[in-house]
Amino acid sequence: MRFADVVVPAQWASETLLSAEFSGDGAGTAPLTWAQQVMWRSLARYGSNHVFLNLRRTVPVSARAGVDPATVVRAVGALVGRHGALRTRVRVVDDVPRQETAAAGVLPLLVSAGVDDGSRAARQVAGRLGDVAFDHAAEWPLRVALVTVDDRVRQIVVVFSHSTVDAHAAEVVLRDLRLLVLRGGLSTPAGPQSVDVARWQHGVDQGRSARAVGHWLREFDRLPSSPLPAPGPGLTPPWRRGVLVSAAVDTATRLIAARHRVSGSAVLLAGVTAMAARLGHRERLGIFPMAHNRFRAAYANAVANLGQIGFGMLDVSGRPHFGELLSRVWRVSLDALRHAYYDPVALRLAFEQRGVDPASAFQPYHYFNDVRLPVGGVDRLPAVTREALRAATADSTFAWTAGLDQAAWHLLTHVVDEPAGAGVTLTVDTRQLPLATVEPFLRGLEDLLVRAAFDDVPWPWSPAAGTAAAPPVGRASAAHGSTYAEFAGGRAATAPLTWGQRAMWRTVAEFEAPAAYRVLTLPRTLAVSARAGVDVPRAVRAVGALLARHESLRTRVRPYDGQLCQEASAAGRLPVGVHAVPRPVDDPDGARVAAELAARLAGSPFDHAVEYPLRVALVTVADTVRQVVLVFSHCAVDFHAAATVLRDLRLLLLRGAVDDAPGLQSLDVAGQERTVQRRRSQRAVAYWLRQFPGLPMTLADPVGAGGTPRYRQGSLVSAALHHATRLVATRYGVSTSTALLAATAAALCGDAGQDACGIVVMANNRFPPDYDRAVATLNQIGLCRLDLSGRPDFGTLLSRAGRAGLDAYRHAYYDPVEFERAFTGRGDDHRSVLAPLCYLNDTRLDPEVRPGVAGPDEAALRAMVAPDAVRWVGELDRFAWRCRVQVRDAPGAVELAVTADTRYLPVERAGRLLSGVEALLVEAAFHEVPWPWTTAG
Repeated sequence: MRFADVVVPAQWASETLLSAEFSGDGAGTAPLTWAQQVMWRSLARYGSNHVFLNLRRTVPVSARAGVDPATVVRAVGALVGRHGALRTRVRVVDDVPRQETAAAGVLPLLVSAGVDDGSRAARQVAGRLGDVAFDHAAEWPLRVALVTVDDRVRQIVVVFSHSTVDAHAAEVVLRDLRLLVLRGGLSTPAGPQSVDVARWQHGVDQGRSARAVGHWLREFDRLPSSPLPAPGPGLTPPWRRGVLVSAAVDTATRLIAARHRVSGSAVLLAGVTAMAARLGHRERLGIFPMAHNRFRAAYANAVANLGQIGFGMLDVSGRPHFGELLSRVWRVSLDALRHAYYDPVALRLAFEQRGVDPASAFQPYHYFNDVRLPVGGVDRLPAVTREALRAATADSTFAWTAGLDQAAWHLLTHVVDEPAGAGVTLTVDTRQLPLATVEPFLRGLEDLLVRAAFDDVPWPWSPAAGTAAAPPVGRASAAHGSTYAEFAGGRAATAPLTWGQRAMWRTVAEFEAPAAYRVLTLPRTLAVSARAGVDVPRAVRAVGALLARHESLRTRVRPYDGQLCQEASAAGRLPVGVHAVPRPVDDPDGARVAAELAARLAGSPFDHAVEYPLRVALVTVADTVRQVVLVFSHCAVDFHAAATVLRDLRLLLLRGAVDDAPGLQSLDVAGQERTVQRRRSQRAVAYWLRQFPGLPMTLADPVGAGGTPRYRQGSLVSAALHHATRLVATRYGVSTSTALLAATAAALCGDAGQDACGIVVMANNRFPPDYDRAVATLNQIGLCRLDLSGRPDFGTLLSRAGRAGLDAYRHAYYDPVEFERAFTGRGDDHRSVLAPLCYLNDTRLDPEVRPGVAGPDEAALRAMVAPDAVRWVGELDRFAWRCRVQVRDAPGAVELAVTADTRYLPVERAGRLLSGVEALLVEAAFHEVPWPWTTAG
């Protein structure tokens, strides 16, 4: 592949693209820069951490500028031509990675439509582009998207690969991009590029590297031997990250920096060091700040990856007050930053020659990286009182973000700019520090800085670890923002997972693709009448009462003694988003905003170790709550439980209380499963072992190579099916679920001539006493073996399906471990043994027929059948079943959705399966249908 070729990421294959052509000077190859070497070694050892390292940036464009896409395309082409680092890729030659700058090429630009100022679409696009790893050998190290509103560009999204630029270089590039878009050109020359820096580092800068290595060795010799204790079990992934966004931290940092004449980064590093010292109880600490290495005048505008880690030994003995600690941190960090420009290979060899493993030697200490952008000119100090600064902490927000599989330290801190203040991320190794350390650490840091903004804070600078000031309650507002729903009064307890949770957890472990998250989250929306007059504080209190009532909503999943357990919190708080409808005239009841929020909140997986299994957002119109959006984790509640919770929330919103006591919770169910339900599980497993042998495997043999992607998703939304199932149910005295079960079996096996048909069904397991109101994940799969012998007519098949379905449901409540052990004992792979069977999941909330409700006549019913109504709506690379059929509610209709493995069930046959079920039930609504149950249609 020539560098002049267009390299389009596979994820953009069906998108609207523009092409920015570029050409520039400086083509050639060079070794990697020192910072690139560190990153490349990390990629080789630990794999890609691109979600964390890809640099996402957005450039807003004023509507007054009237910039069209062609203008931005020219500007991007000029930008890439100006900066050789943006047309540089990394390729491995003779096992050695080298960077190669192209003379010319074409960069694809994604085009996405937005509304208003395009900022919401820009956030979504930045997430899409940033969540995909760069192919450093083939792809240019930046991705660009244009968000257009009314054919004018309003946002330019740029995602950089950290392989050739750092955060400082990204800002240099964005500054140039703004000027090129608005002015069309730049008169000043570009700064050094990545290959220029690499040539200097591998030549004239070797002397500076040697001095830096000497500094590291001397500082390391001053540290006491203080290895970490033996690691505990930890979580998966082990490193967990919490984020505090705080305007108070930002303001206090600036006040302290001015008062003590140091940098804001030194203030934050001192604060983090004070908190870390309380955790480790050491008097000599190693600090590891990240340096941008722009000390050389020529490097001020360099577009390259120059960031490296500095190191210094900090003495905190003598119980200094915070001002004295800050002075010490300032001196040590300056020395560390001056010696952060070095050849990483030389540094590693120097430590190894002393018998020190640099990969583990620094783990007992902490890493600090302030990536906030410098503000040009004089930074005006904020005029704020002590009371106002303290009050600002009430608006700070804490949240968990994606964890890490690997890191070189047990404690890491990152500081970034946020619209609402400073964002401080703390990452801890949960094998060394409990997860409960994270939020108190960050809240304690905030408290320390707020106090130090006006006073000298004596040692020990903050409350003891784990007893930091309680998080303040945010001020509930109808404006766009967030607050917290507090709950208390429950029990703190731990129990094994329920059987349903264990089955669901296997799904969590096996489905990593984003498309699979939809089966693991249950989004729901509760509309609130304007007449109810529910304001935000009242809604937040209702959510808090809901969590206090239902223990399952305040459980998390963590390992204990080698097994996963659910852990209930006695008290705590849940973040609640508050979103005002921007244009009520277009969305008077907030339904549109609620739908967008539900999709967004359900679009990312739950981190069950740190998150409660519920996400909540309020949608307001004229300061009144009109919609409550809830997204449940399917690992904590099933469809039936979600409906119970929604009923209770409706009562709490309207009445402020629920009269009856809550049903069984997840920990209660787990307790019963360990005792009184054991015999039920044994009977269920025995049933499976009786019914499964000799069952024909409907989709056992491949019929072709299959498509790419292999799994296709089709949908049939049918009003005719909605009425036909009810008419058939009434006519034959069965349930609508039984009608769909029999029709699915007939459509799958009617022409196969077999005496039995196996279908896997989902059971809600609400049969045991007191389970009807349980808030837990109880649903599990059952095996339905339908008798097809004797060529029965469809009426007889319905009767047989009713009995077989009840038998399957009665034996669908079992311990998955016993189930897996039983099938493994037969010599089967329990993960795939059921894949050749069709899996039918009826997820409708209220499927049964109301007495006295008349359906349409035959002519009207047949008129509802639309030809070619099956639509293909999605694709998957992986899936557990070769054929899954879901039955869903739809307005005035029923939706049949199929996920088909095209190697075994081609698209055409899968479509006929859906339309065949519809045709059969329409016919059976008014006529007897003999074997093989085909219809004229």
